Amino acid sequence: LRVPGVQESRFGRIEAHEAVTANGREALLRAKEAAEDIGFSVLHLFVDGVWVWKEGADKVKNYRALLEEITDRTGLPIALDGIYKWVAFLPSRVNSRVPVPTRYFGVFQDGTIKVRGLEARRHDAPYWIAWTQMEIIKLLAAGPAPAAGSQPACLPAVMRLLRRQLAELREQKVPLDKLLVAQKLSREIPEYRTPSPAARAAAQLESVGKHIRPGQMVRFLYTLGAPGVHAWDLPQAPDPRSVDVPRYRELLLRAAATVLQPFGVEEGELDLKLMFSTQSRAVGLLPGFSRA
Repeated sequence: LRVPGVQESRFGRIEAHEAVTANGREALLRAKEAAEDIGFSVLHLFVDGVWVWKEGADKVKNYRALLEEITDRTGLPIALDGIYKWVAFLPSRVNSRVPVPTRYFGVFQDGTIKVRGLEARRHDAPYWIAWTQMEIIKLLAAGPAPAAGSQPACLPAVMRLLRRQLAELREQKVPLDKLLVAQKLSREIPEYRTPSPAARAAAQLESVGKHIRPGQMVRFLYTLGAPGVHAWDLPQAPDPRSVDVPRYRELLLRAAATVLQPFGVEEGELDLKLMFSTQSRAVGLLPGFSRA
């Protein structure tokens, strides 16, 4: 609707978005040039942030000249967010050579952890998985700064954590509400050619008179057999024995590998370590072998 006599607002128009993006890109490029001219290496750029590195720059005073230079060149105020002990920028799952701007985690000098774009921060991830991933990051943060590509000293502690979490999952000790997945319905249910898990859960709710519109969140559990999900808001409670344990195991190992991959630990390696440890406990040690 338009109000007579009121000029149409340009906010939300494509031209406004293009102008904002162009100005932001120009400011970032000027900040990058300022950092490099002063002797810093630019590690990462994204929207309103620049990550830089310089040998021996481990105090706030080492960055004052850089902040002033960026402000002079861009005309924008800038502040130091913090000095990292270490930070890891995660690659795309589609192309491992390309980093994803919004997926990173690191530890500041004071021990504060910063996480962006991971399961630990995403509202759609099950709490059980988000909590476990955050605990792994805490283990990484507590130890010495790990070298890129080298396995962290806390890996044995990480494996003990994963074994404990997976044992509780198999033994049905994880509360079901901690396994809930929350996903948005992207379209009306009949419009799906191949219904997503969220669409299948929404269809279950539809069958009991609860209509979910596109854009709304649907909460559900992954379950064994068809349809593979159980909508959380159905009148009947889910059977704990129906939980799809292999699916949740896969999701947990993927989340763990996400934060361990920068340090040389892949998802397949985690899987092998867990399989070996499980088999060792199940069949015992062979004659002539001892446990280290």
